[in-house]
Amino acid sequence: MTAPVGCCELRCAWQANSLLGEGAWWSVADEALYWVDIKSCAILRYHPSRDTKHQWPSPEQVGCFVARAQGGFVGGFRSGLCTFSLGKPGEPILLHTIARPAEYTETDRFNDGKCHPDGSFWAGTMDDAECEARGHFYRLSVNGRLDCLSGPHRICNGPAFSPDGRFAYLTDSAQRMVYRMDRDHSGQPIEPFATFAESDGYPDGMTTDSEGRLWIAFWDGWKIMCLMPSGERLIEISLPVSRPTSCAFGGTDLSTLFITSARIGLGPVEVASQPLAGALFACTVIGARGWPTPIFGG
Repeated sequence: MTAPVGCCELRCAWQANSLLGEGAWWSVADEALYWVDIKSCAILRYHPSRDTKHQWPSPEQVGCFVARAQGGFVGGFRSGLCTFSLGKPGEPILLHTIARPAEYTETDRFNDGKCHPDGSFWAGTMDDAECEARGHFYRLSVNGRLDCLSGPHRICNGPAFSPDGRFAYLTDSAQRMVYRMDRDHSGQPIEPFATFAESDGYPDGMTTDSEGRLWIAFWDGWKIMCLMPSGERLIEISLPVSRPTSCAFGGTDLSTLFITSARIGLGPVEVASQPLAGALFACTVIGARGWPTPIFGG
């Protein structure tokens, strides 16, 4: 019988004041959480065991990044998909562009992205002004091939994957829709999985736990929601900020859910009522654990 799932503690791990914190993922090798502040052009790292906090400036907007088998990282930036390394905290990073979608325009940027268990890197694009539906989801294979998987969408978020790699979850936040791709499905490559009401907010960044349950941050929803693989709503975790943006399991036993947030677009009254907007939160979860974050095999 599956153990009950719940949250027993929520704390602010880092009052980072991120304009648009996003793209959280846990490095088992570094025992650290990485994420980005898209609008501040920054990469951030938090070591919970040492309570150390570091930042690196990016030469352009960075929407997501993951570790690379060859060393360093690969990420989605304003100019395309790039590889890079991190030097001492505070030192600027140097980008090497390796792929750029044919559909890309100068007003587009990469948004969220993660690695599939097979070692490929999946990432979505969007119109930076969030006006036009011209975003697409892409897969960068380990051999360097870039394939367009789905689109057009307005705001591509996610993706997240079942631990066995069978299911991929993709979000169009503007449509309040989460889609699912089934590797073993012979029909349409992408199909609706869950839709949400205006009162829920907008589904944003996501992750899965070791049981394949989907955990979703809700922009303007003040919460994280957990869905069963069937789509059934399991629990909600209330937050003290209106704009949580992404989540990832981490910590020594992968039972801590880290949550990024944003303060962009909040007025003075909203900022005053949400002093932790833009912070990184850590939530101790009972009955759920993550699984090691895959790295890019190329």
